[in-house]
Amino acid sequence: MNGIIKRRKTSDYAQIHNGVLQELEDIRSIGLISHLMSLPESWVISKMQLYSKFGRGPITNAIKELEAKKYWVTIKYREGKKTLYYYQVSDVAFDDSEVLTMIAEVNQGGFKIIALSESFTHLLSIGENRQLNETVNPKIVDSSIVEFEQLMVNSSPSTVENRHLLNKVLETNKEKQNKEKETFVNLQGINNFLNPIQFKIALIDACNSCYSEFAPNRWSKQAWLTLIETFVNEKLETEAYKRVPAHRIKSYARGAVRNMAHKVDLKNGKVEFSSTGDLPYFDWLNQ
Repeated sequence: MNGIIKRRKTSDYAQIHNGVLQELEDIRSIGLISHLMSLPESWVISKMQLYSKFGRGPITNAIKELEAKKYWVTIKYREGKKTLYYYQVSDVAFDDSEVLTMIAEVNQGGFKIIALSESFTHLLSIGENRQLNETVNPKIVDSSIVEFEQLMVNSSPSTVENRHLLNKVLETNKEKQNKEKETFVNLQGINNFLNPIQFKIALIDACNSCYSEFAPNRWSKQAWLTLIETFVNEKLETEAYKRVPAHRIKSYARGAVRNMAHKVDLKNGKVEFSSTGDLPYFDWLNQ
C-alpha cells in the first residue's frame, strides 16, 4: 500500500517549514533547502563545497529559485582587491528588514557592496551603494552589473588595465560622490520627508555611522545591530518618518544613539544620575 510514514524523533532530525517545501517548484531547490536546514546554524555556506557534492548545474538552478523566492540572499562585496560573498539561507522567506540588517553588517565592516540578490536590489538603490546603478565614467566602463562581471572575468591585458583604471576612478570619485549625495540631501529642504522604507535605510545608515564613537565598551557588534534594528523599528511604528525631514535624519540618529549610550553609562555607573533624572539635551533640529 502506498503511503507516507512519519517517524517522530527527538534528536538527529531537521525541522523545515511546510511553506517553503510547498512553494518551491524545482525538486533541486527542495533538496538543497532540506540539506542546508539539516546543518548547524554555525555552518559556513560554500558554493564550491555544494558543487563538489551535488554538481554545479543542480546547485546553480536550485539557488536561482531560492533567491527568486527570497529564501537565499547573496551579498557580493569587496575587501581590498578581493571579491567576497556573504550568504544567508532560511526556510522562511527573508523580508526587507532582515536584509537591511545584513547590508548594515557588511557596511559596518567597511566593505563595499557591489551586488545583491535581485529580489532585494531595490534596497541598494537608495542607500550608500546607489552608485551601482549609475555610470561612474562612460568612457571607461558601462554601469550594468552584467558588463562589470564580464570585465572582471576577462583576463586579457587590456581588461586588466581597465580594471585598475576603474578601481582608481572609483577611489578618486568616492569623495566627490559623497559630497554630491550630501548636497542632494541638503537641497531637499526642510519639508521633504522620505517614505517608510527610505527612512528606514537612511536611519540605519545614520545610526551605524555613530558606531565607532559610541559602541566601544558599551555594545558588542551583534548587540549594536540588535539595538539599532529595535530602535529603527520603533521609530517606524511611531511614524517618525512623518516628523523628521530627510536632511535631519543624521542629527536625529546621533541624538538618539547619544541618549542610549548615556543610559548604558548610567546603568554601569560610569556617570552620575542627574538630580532631575533628565538625559543630556541634544538639539538635533539645529545640527
